[in-house]
Amino acid sequence: MNNILDRIEPREDGVYFLVDYKKSNPKEDIVEIVKKYSIKDFDPSTIDKVIEESSKYIFITKDKDAINIDEKFDIIVSKDRMLAEVKFKAPFKNGNVLSKQQILDKISESNVVFGLDFSDIENFICNRDYNKSYVIAKGIQPEESKNGFLEYHVDISKKTTKPKVLEDGTLDYRELNMFESVHKDQTLVTRVDAIKGADGRNVYDEVVPSKLPKEAPTLAQGKNTRISEDGKLLLSNIDGCVAMKGKTVNILPVLEIESDVDTSIGNIDFIGSILIKGNVLSGFTVSAGGDIDILGVVEDSNIIANGNISIAKGVQGGGKARIIASENINLNFVENATIICEKDITASSIMHSDMWCGGNVNILGDKGVITGGKSIISGVLSTKYIGAPMSSHTDITVGINYRVLNKYEELVQKVEEMSEKYNKLERIVKKLSSLDINSLSKEKRILFEKSVKEKLEIKKLILVYKKNLKSLMPYFTSKKGMIKVTDTLYNGTKVVINNAVIFIKEDLRSCTLRNIDGKIEIFM
Repeated sequence: MNNILDRIEPREDGVYFLVDYKKSNPKEDIVEIVKKYSIKDFDPSTIDKVIEESSKYIFITKDKDAINIDEKFDIIVSKDRMLAEVKFKAPFKNGNVLSKQQILDKISESNVVFGLDFSDIENFICNRDYNKSYVIAKGIQPEESKNGFLEYHVDISKKTTKPKVLEDGTLDYRELNMFESVHKDQTLVTRVDAIKGADGRNVYDEVVPSKLPKEAPTLAQGKNTRISEDGKLLLSNIDGCVAMKGKTVNILPVLEIESDVDTSIGNIDFIGSILIKGNVLSGFTVSAGGDIDILGVVEDSNIIANGNISIAKGVQGGGKARIIASENINLNFVENATIICEKDITASSIMHSDMWCGGNVNILGDKGVITGGKSIISGVLSTKYIGAPMSSHTDITVGINYRVLNKYEELVQKVEEMSEKYNKLERIVKKLSSLDINSLSKEKRILFEKSVKEKLEIKKLILVYKKNLKSLMPYFTSKKGMIKVTDTLYNGTKVVINNAVIFIKEDLRSCTLRNIDGKIEIFM
């Protein structure tokens, strides 16, 4: 009967009834309504005509008060069963309204049992608004699951050659950061597990499962890498350079540069060893934690290695190049550069360059010349020529470490500076002390006291510096310094061996120079 009453529709000209053509006999509902409410002005002949024409509605009566219908509501559940609402229908004619308890009782008879909230029902009872729906229950949506993934701790993108824009608007093509260094045991990739979200529940108290997440891909083991025992981490086995092949991380022990080091490469700072198959052009810096091998020429650039340096075609330094190695340096020729080496240097010629060497220097080959500049060599210098006819001054020091010599010269300078300050203060104190102390102004008394105090402090400093100088003196009497010349030692050369100095005033042939008891002896 409720379904039939729901299909009654009052209009301005009377009451109409919605025909249900889904039934085998649609007339039954119409007849039932007419009989139930004893409708007198209904024309039965209209039934067949309406059904024949498949009309949607049939006119029942002109009397709008002929039918009483109580207030009612429908429970409407969303398609995903996560929301339940009620839609109230107003009473018709003298129909009754529902009480709060009647509404709640009907809801409790339904299968909607989870996430109930009747605050909207209270709102309806207060306002009786039939043009809106009222929420009575909300389900809990399942949490979104998180797929597993690989978290890369190294740059897997293709390196670009975009220059850095400097503050003045110019472009810096040196700092391109083309290569990425990693340390041994450094984490390269982390395998992050998938996380399944919590399940939800709908208004029927049914479980709504969260979507199953995708597991992270398996870690791919590249060259010189390993996977941790728990399978979560990809680690580097060596210090090296990152080389990507697809999504696989490889670590190379030697960074190979197939071209010149120029604006397309930029500066290089690599933790391992570097092989450069081209040249290093002007203005760039190549720094390595291992060795550096350069098959071409180095222009006015900086080459710095924690290991050995080898430069096949030499250095054209332009007065700016710096070649610095913690081990040995091997190169063809050097012109107008600075060389700093902790161990041995081997070259075919060193011209107009400053050289600091902690080991021996061997100038080999047909040229075999060292000329111009200043050289400080801890061990033995072996060469074919030193200096040259009509050349600039050549200054050679052997038998003492350049660091010791630099420290010595630094201390000597400090002693000279402090002595000058001391003498100045001594003159002030002497002048003021010759006067009657009681006759001195307040400013002069302060100056006198301050000068006496500073003089004592400077004297202590000078004593410390001189003590440190004395501790360095044994380094100047070492017997290991020696110079061997197989062809010519040209005049105009200054030679220092340990604590002795000699200026070569005439060309010498095939000679050896040593420090014998504080004097340089020349053996032909």
